[in-house]
Amino acid sequence: MGRRWPCAALALALLASLMVASVMFAACGDDGGDGGDAADAHIVYEANDGARTNVYSVDSETQASVQLTQGESYDGQPAWSVDRERIIYISDAGQAPNVTDVYTMAADGSDVQRLTNTLDAAERSPKYAPDGSRIAIALLRGGEYFLATLAPDGSDEQVLAGPYEFVEFPSWRRDGQEIYFAAIGDGTQSIDILSVSPATRDVTVRVSTPSPDVCPHFSFDEEYMTYARSPSGPNDEPDIFRRPLASDDVSGVDDERLTDAEGRDDYANPSSDDERYVFLSNRDGNFDLYLMDRDGGDVTRLTNTPDLRENVPDW
Repeated sequence: MGRRWPCAALALALLASLMVASVMFAACGDDGGDGGDAADAHIVYEANDGARTNVYSVDSETQASVQLTQGESYDGQPAWSVDRERIIYISDAGQAPNVTDVYTMAADGSDVQRLTNTLDAAERSPKYAPDGSRIAIALLRGGEYFLATLAPDGSDEQVLAGPYEFVEFPSWRRDGQEIYFAAIGDGTQSIDILSVSPATRDVTVRVSTPSPDVCPHFSFDEEYMTYARSPSGPNDEPDIFRRPLASDDVSGVDDERLTDAEGRDDYANPSSDDERYVFLSNRDGNFDLYLMDRDGGDVTRLTNTPDLRENVPDW
């Protein structure tokens, strides 16, 4: 079995039925927010205390954090709504193990609303379209994975791509014309980054290297995509890379490496002013959240919680 990727705890909890030799998966999140001249300070994320996973928020300026869900169930994979007034997430409350539904709540954790209640499938990693008109999800049904979308109220499921052996967190292009996602399927090398057009359902390979290519996110100015992969092969620790969004080179050979610290760096998600990234790292021995400049410089630690394992932040 290969090295575990940064969000292996989440992958193991949710994907226990998936047997894929030599690869463990990273978890990715959303590109929340609608841009602007100044970044909103608050970042939402999930954290596991060894027994349960809950949703938290942290102020990127003061480092003050708040726990938003308090249940004994799995509550995680949060992402902001377009207006940042609500948080969409998944929970297995009241369901069988590994069966998750989509929920939303107010930004302070109140007014919880359940959007789906599907006994034959698990919806995961919900992400709002840039205009809020649809929700993209990774969907597990009958042992197979799909990329699908829902209406904002959780109805009108539409499967856009699949089946695959595995699909992880989708990410909308800022213009809403394509959804990028990481998947294992026919012709992929380990995990590749693919895209699908909601209008035509055409699927395109975007990044395909010998190592797992995961966690695509987009700058608000539509110039760059960030993602994570191992720079020297599938058994090395992953780092964060940046590529021009206009690039059509799927090999990743010319993509810019933003991190090179010892340990695992993953999931670079930009602030709405494109000045900073939040990302996940265990460079200091525990998975915490870090901030860095757009070019990878000025790295600062945002959380320092030895009793928690942070994951999937959304700025």
